[in-house]
Amino acid sequence: MTAKTKAQWLDLGIACGFGAAVAYPLAVFVPLPALASYLVFSAFGPLLIVACVGLYVFLREQRDTVSLQLATLFLVCAGVMVTAMATMQGSIIFQIREFAAEADPSAREMWRSIFRATMSTQLGLDFGWDIFISVGTLLLAWNVAAHPRFWRGFGWAGMLIAAAGLTLNAITFPENSGVAGLVDPGPFFGAWFGLLVLALLRNRRWFRERLAEGSRPA
Repeated sequence: MTAKTKAQWLDLGIACGFGAAVAYPLAVFVPLPALASYLVFSAFGPLLIVACVGLYVFLREQRDTVSLQLATLFLVCAGVMVTAMATMQGSIIFQIREFAAEADPSAREMWRSIFRATMSTQLGLDFGWDIFISVGTLLLAWNVAAHPRFWRGFGWAGMLIAAAGLTLNAITFPENSGVAGLVDPGPFFGAWFGLLVLALLRNRRWFRERLAEGSRPA
């Protein structure tokens, strides 16, 4: 991979990282129209995947480890998993809403029961997402803690968030821990990744200078 390609990957990763940091809270916490919320949530997974590849390109320039490669693999799988969950949720919501609207009033309660039952099928995908994002974040944060351009405590904070998030969601499975009455770890993951993208932006010039030094003849 050339220095130019590495720099482009970092820029794309930063841009998609900011996009993912906006898309997730916008879809989850902001009362948007149903279709708009679905489209924003569906964009989160692909944005996360590209952001994590850009982050990998940045971190591997200092030290390429098996744990960093595994972190990237798990985070890419997390992006795929959350996209599958979003598309499943969307198809169930829009299809059954249409069927219920066309049904007789006496049959609408039946469609509500069908909706609740079919929506429960995506809880498995939700926990799969929890596993991949938590393990990926844990491994990523380990590498962030070892990188000289990041504060070590920031990496340890990421590991703590990842371990706590997986533990909480495992305790309340199949329900999300926030829905089950415990702390929702989602905002903590989002805040940590948002700060990480800001740190990447702050180190963009340093990364380009490092690439330029490496490309000069000895």
